[in-house]
Amino acid sequence: MNGPFTPGSRKPSLEHALRDAIRDSDRQNLILEATGWDRSMLSKITSGQAGITIDKLDAVLGVLGHSLVTRRYLDAITTLCEVGASCECARQGLGNCGR
Repeated sequence: MNGPFTPGSRKPSLEHALRDAIRDSDRQNLILEATGWDRSMLSKITSGQAGITIDKLDAVLGVLGHSLVTRRYLDAITTLCEVGASCECARQGLGNCGR
């Protein structure tokens, strides 16, 4: 899936991202290069005959352009976006102005 997630659209998932990447020959080649797999491994993974071993997860995520973050981190970023990470009022101890 390319672009931002919008309500009602397909739920974002690593499975969808990997399937999309495998359908693209350039990205498919990047996956093969990053993991050291042969081409047959991709069809085994998509058909459920094989899985991705833990030592290859970082390489696959890197090719997909994904990174893992905790929900706590995302909650913190959400809070900073709501109150304003550079709110001068809050920085001066005057409460958050919401700008």
